[in-house]
Amino acid sequence: MNCPYPTLDEDAEKAPPVTIGANTRHPYSPSSLINISGMSYGAISKPAVLALSRGAKKAGCWYNTGEGGLSPYHLDGGCDIVFQIGTAKYGVRNEDGTLSPDKLREVAAHETVRMFEIKLSQGAKPGKGGILPGSKVTFEIADIRGIVAGADSISPNRHPEVDNNAELLDMIERVRGITGKPTGFKAVIGAYGWLDDLCAEIIARGPDSAPDFITVDSGDGGTGAAPMPLMDNVGLTIRESLPLVVDALTRHGLRDRIKVIASGKLITPADVAWAYCAGTDFVVSARGFMFSLGCIQAMKCNKNTCPTGITTHNTRLQRGLDPTEKSERVKNFVGKIDYGVNLIAHSCGARHARALQRKHLRIVQSDGKSVAMDVLYPPQQQSQETLTHV
Repeated sequence: MNCPYPTLDEDAEKAPPVTIGANTRHPYSPSSLINISGMSYGAISKPAVLALSRGAKKAGCWYNTGEGGLSPYHLDGGCDIVFQIGTAKYGVRNEDGTLSPDKLREVAAHETVRMFEIKLSQGAKPGKGGILPGSKVTFEIADIRGIVAGADSISPNRHPEVDNNAELLDMIERVRGITGKPTGFKAVIGAYGWLDDLCAEIIARGPDSAPDFITVDSGDGGTGAAPMPLMDNVGLTIRESLPLVVDALTRHGLRDRIKVIASGKLITPADVAWAYCAGTDFVVSARGFMFSLGCIQAMKCNKNTCPTGITTHNTRLQRGLDPTEKSERVKNFVGKIDYGVNLIAHSCGARHARALQRKHLRIVQSDGKSVAMDVLYPPQQQSQETLTHV
């Protein structure tokens, strides 16, 4: 929704940083508008991880490790890293698959590891754990993950120790207590009523028990290795779930305490600007950065035969993926997104992307007419009782 008096260039501002985990021992205050979502070493190749790590450093954004553990190639570029803890606890697991406090401390000791994300589900396959075929489990990958080389690596479809909201908060507190760094969780939203119950549990325990962030993934996410019934049919899309999550947190007086990260096919400036209008604090993308590496959507991600070298460990197929060249493309993608999102923000009269609001957006309905987003999703009222308690 452009305005009649757009923001002049001399009045434009850089989007300010947002602090995540202000009460932790090591808060994190990034300013990046778009960041690299979870893509693990094993699922993608060594040169792909190197290119993403180096490109993220050049662009000033963070890189999420995905569930495959922390590799030397994630650390190579010196970028900020979000370590993801998947259901199999790769990289921080005991032999029986339980969480290892000692290994968790080792990961947290790296200065560039800024946050920890507990993955409940992802858009490609909500309700199903990760699958890495044995052909892709090299000795190095097995060592990083803490598994057996050459054997299929199948994650549980949820964390065995997390069966309810109370246990989720317990796990978040445990990880945060060991690492001293901001800790949150990633989930595809489906039966969203549990969010109100989660907020009620947080309020009962006190605001320090809250996750420092929630990453909202879209039910229409996907990779070439995902089961089609889940990828095509299960979970709410980001267009519906992001406003619901933001409103739930606001309704319970927790919006300032818990930051929101939006994920799921947000790969153009318009997509990213929409997310900021809807109320997100940050945007992450995997697909967009895959395209920057040269992904052609061959849908061979799990077959170790990716023709572009991104998802294969066949060195012959990797020859076209030069980390030095591709890191520049990663940086350029971030730069183009930043430029385009701010272009939209200025047209709407906002001084920077984080100043976008729901009033700046209209949503096209099935009848072809559009409705203002702040009408469809009106500002939530916070009860004084909740605000006082928090």
